[in-house]
Amino acid sequence: MLAVAKKFSSVTDHVQVVGLSDWGAYGQNGKKSSRNVFPSTLRFEPHSDVKGKISNKFHGEMAYLDDLTGIAANSNLYNVYAMDKPKQLGGKEHIIGRLQLEDKLITSKWGDENLFFRHQKADDDLKIHKEWEPYYPRYSLDGKCPYQKFFSLF
Repeated sequence: MLAVAKKFSSVTDHVQVVGLSDWGAYGQNGKKSSRNVFPSTLRFEPHSDVKGKISNKFHGEMAYLDDLTGIAANSNLYNVYAMDKPKQLGGKEHIIGRLQLEDKLITSKWGDENLFFRHQKADDDLKIHKEWEPYYPRYSLDGKCPYQKFFSLF
């Protein structure tokens, strides 16, 4: 994990945080929002429908797929909570939704090979809410390549 943090830290000091400001950039009608309102953090709490149905213990290389495909259709997976700002600034947590299946989960080659998600850098959020910056975790190499010291040997 440290190797990943070192590599990511050559681009951002906030390697443990994912940006959320894109969520508030557009309204549900698809139009650009005049006010970009977004949470500082999200918390996904396992719903009682699935609590204990996914093992925390290793029980085979791909056994988690059996756990996931065994969850019934229409199950609630998570309650989703959002902090309106960091707790240190008086932030409050609000329930904003529930993640619920419409059908059973299935495996697919297309999902394994073609479904990718782009993670937004937290730096985008901090451009909008500079006051949040002291409360975001940092891992810094001051923008330098983690292998710079190694390359200087040659």
